[in-house]
Amino acid sequence: MFKRIKIAAYAMLSAFNVSLVGQLKANEILALLLAPFTFKVNDLKDYPFYRKIIYALIALLLFQFITDVFVIHNTAQNFLRGWAGTIMSILSFVVLFKLLDTEAAVLTFILWTMIRNIVATDDIVDSEMSYFKFKIVPIIASALQLLAVYLYRRGKMSLMLGAMVVGSLLCFANDARSSGMLFFLSAGIIWILSRNFRITRQKLFVFALLGAIVFEGCYVFYVNSVLRDGLGGGHSSSQLQRLDNPYNPFELLMTGRGETFAAFAAIGDKPLFGHGSWTKDKDLKYYKIVLSYQGDEGGEFDLQKADAVDRYIPSHSVLLGAWISCGIGGFIAVFLVCWYLMKMAFTLVVKAQASPLYPVYVMLTVSLLWAFLFSPFQHLRFSIPATGCILMNGYYDWLYGFEDDEDEENEDEPENEKEPYLTLN
Repeated sequence: MFKRIKIAAYAMLSAFNVSLVGQLKANEILALLLAPFTFKVNDLKDYPFYRKIIYALIALLLFQFITDVFVIHNTAQNFLRGWAGTIMSILSFVVLFKLLDTEAAVLTFILWTMIRNIVATDDIVDSEMSYFKFKIVPIIASALQLLAVYLYRRGKMSLMLGAMVVGSLLCFANDARSSGMLFFLSAGIIWILSRNFRITRQKLFVFALLGAIVFEGCYVFYVNSVLRDGLGGGHSSSQLQRLDNPYNPFELLMTGRGETFAAFAAIGDKPLFGHGSWTKDKDLKYYKIVLSYQGDEGGEFDLQKADAVDRYIPSHSVLLGAWISCGIGGFIAVFLVCWYLMKMAFTLVVKAQASPLYPVYVMLTVSLLWAFLFSPFQHLRFSIPATGCILMNGYYDWLYGFEDDEDEENEDEPENEKEPYLTLN
């Protein structure tokens, strides 16, 4: 019971900010308090992927220190904020790895995360479009995960996939394309792997080809629906209308995630050691590159508005954000975190269909890959630890073939193991 109270508190406290070395979430303060009582040295020995992720994050902190202190000579305010974010990511991994170690714990966390999103609204929600994306979509995501587990347990596969497709269509209709793709792709993966296909390299190629054809067909239908019928509202329509070829999905990706592509210019300017933590885009050089992808419209991308507020070098990618902040060393460290997590995640997607949490694993795998590629660097501390720990615990549950129920907490930890990697025959 006490464990579930801690999980609920962690989820709910994420709604509150604390002014301490910049802005920390209240749940990060809870992680700071719980970490000394949660961390066990033996875990580093017993769970190699856990050890490697912690060491990779410590390496990221080291590269931040080198860049901020010896190369950039960053201000104390900026580098303390940057270091605090990495430290909190480490502590969150330490605490959540022990908290989210059973099926009941994961479902409790998802439930309270949904409640948190219902009762609290983040500051980023400041328009009708952002209200659906950042308020409603997280509620839908949690509700779909809980519903999917319920239906999957009872063998109601068609009903579960139908619910995920409905959630996807609802997101597309309200200009939340990335979330819509997450639900749709997750449903497709679950359906394909539920057919009991034996995956080979040849079949993988065929599936990829057929998937690309189906995707392009659906994308053409979506574009026509937006341009002809106004699906998704004015924002979606304006984005597609300013593209040279709206039927090219890569053009839409570039205009929707212009910050990610602008990050390459910032990396090219300082590829070895980066620009430092929280470095400002002083002359708006990189912001103007974003504008070139966004078009010449005003609104939220207006240069005058950018001049009126603090502007930091844009990236909108966890991987590229690490490179911008602390150079190629930071990129390698975060890439290793991504690599280790995706190894475990892909193994679960292919081999853990027997787990009641399988639909959650699939959805979290897709969202985790998207976060590393196309989400702000701050996701490394805010969302990736929870997602990563759910997948990591699921991986070790699958590997050892047991459920570490709360009643078994005092049993011996598993011994060292070899790490089976996902292979395709």
